[in-house]
Amino acid sequence: MTLPKMIIAATDFSENATRAVRQAAHLAKAWKSNLLLVHVFNDSVWASLKAVYDLPGWNNVKPAETLNRRLVSLAEQIATEFGVTVETELLVGRASVKIGEIIAKRQGGLLVVGEHGEDWVSDVVLGGTALKVMEAACVPVLLVRRSRPALYGDILYALDFSATSERVAEFALRAFPQAMHTLIHAWQIPFESSMRMGGAQEEDIERYRARECTKASGVLESIAQRLQKACAGVKLQALALHGSPEAVLFEQMRAQSSDLIVIGKHGGSPAEERLLGSVTQNILYRAECDVLLGV
Repeated sequence: MTLPKMIIAATDFSENATRAVRQAAHLAKAWKSNLLLVHVFNDSVWASLKAVYDLPGWNNVKPAETLNRRLVSLAEQIATEFGVTVETELLVGRASVKIGEIIAKRQGGLLVVGEHGEDWVSDVVLGGTALKVMEAACVPVLLVRRSRPALYGDILYALDFSATSERVAEFALRAFPQAMHTLIHAWQIPFESSMRMGGAQEEDIERYRARECTKASGVLESIAQRLQKACAGVKLQALALHGSPEAVLFEQMRAQSSDLIVIGKHGGSPAEERLLGSVTQNILYRAECDVLLGV
């Protein structure tokens, strides 16, 4: 996998979105990539607002023109601050659809978004619009929470042994070779609680645990060796840990003060991979650091 030649940053001009734009600009400068700032104007929402509030003078307002000027102004500011060339696109329609179209049209290699904005205030952490954009995106998506743009120094990888998780791991290893990389696979015994209900003894469960740990460690080590060979010189460690993926990742994140978690969209069937699984959504909602979601 190669670094993206085009980074696309979506913005609704909120504070969180601006953080994402600035991180995208920082990456564009480091990778010598092109940067495209995108805003999606939903004209149906604007029509609904006019119908509900019917304020004097609204009929003379041209929101698309106003938003385009604001987008160009932001691009000029970012270009000056980071020393990168920034293009803009104002799109009209549904964000999840239009952003997917612009990614394909401009051959975007990475989409950068903030966790929520002015249109998503009803969501506690991550807006429904953002989730739909992530589901629809056919390229890796970086969810930005950090306040200052920087390259990542300590990265955790959630590996479920799927091709998707290994593919996004290789992408991040190449993108951030200077970081400390930790591959994590969280393993559990299937139906462990049911085994106890059925009268299984602790020594029996421990035996199955040991067997599962050995199996998981072996597969993880094979993946680590492939990735190390593909990305020679990176600092890489692999940990097979017992527990739920979310609990294991968050405990390790806090222990290492990690600033990025890398995870694939889903490790299931091709039909399931079109959706964000529950583990992925949990990590997106609850992670205290940035998240790179791969496809």
